[in-house]
Amino acid sequence: MIAGNEFLKSEVLHYNDRVVIIPTTIDLSRYPMKESTDSKNQVTIGWMGSNSTLEYLKPIIPAIEKIYRKHPGVRFKIVCDNFPDSLNVPVIKKRWTSEEEEEDLRSFDIGIMPLEDDLWSRGKCALKILQYYGVGIPVVCSPVGINREIVKDGVNGFWAEDEREWEEKLETLIQDKDLRRQMGSRGEAPWNRIIPSK
Repeated sequence: MIAGNEFLKSEVLHYNDRVVIIPTTIDLSRYPMKESTDSKNQVTIGWMGSNSTLEYLKPIIPAIEKIYRKHPGVRFKIVCDNFPDSLNVPVIKKRWTSEEEEEDLRSFDIGIMPLEDDLWSRGKCALKILQYYGVGIPVVCSPVGINREIVKDGVNGFWAEDEREWEEKLETLIQDKDLRRQMGSRGEAPWNRIIPSK
């Protein structure tokens, strides 16, 4: 049997002891690095995902709203097939397409991956984070499951566990252009393994 991470392997071992981990990968040739980083007054916080994972944005909405009140030039962009209607801040709503996925990722300055600490989230394989790192942008994420392995807190991104931490970590990156660049560049390897293009 094949599992995407150690947590999934541990769950499968109850049924079959022949389990191999093959982690999620992306083809880096499809993800050119972001060429430049905007100033702190024009920073875009971005999230890309499916309608089924939009619920994970709800707990961090208060932090996003506080960030916007202090930094009204900051933009929040959601790339999805649906959009929340509970945000009291302007949102750039972009419908996801495979053709424009890379361009949308590079329009972000900070990528986010909030999660709840539940069984479903522990089994996720962090594709969002790999895509963010693929274009060289830093990440703020919930330290759940494989997120804890890929994102080293304070090195190639930040962990955030509550509203206060989400606000603080995002604000740190908003205010420090060089830190965004450094953290984004540290995220490219070793997790983003290349799948040769056919």
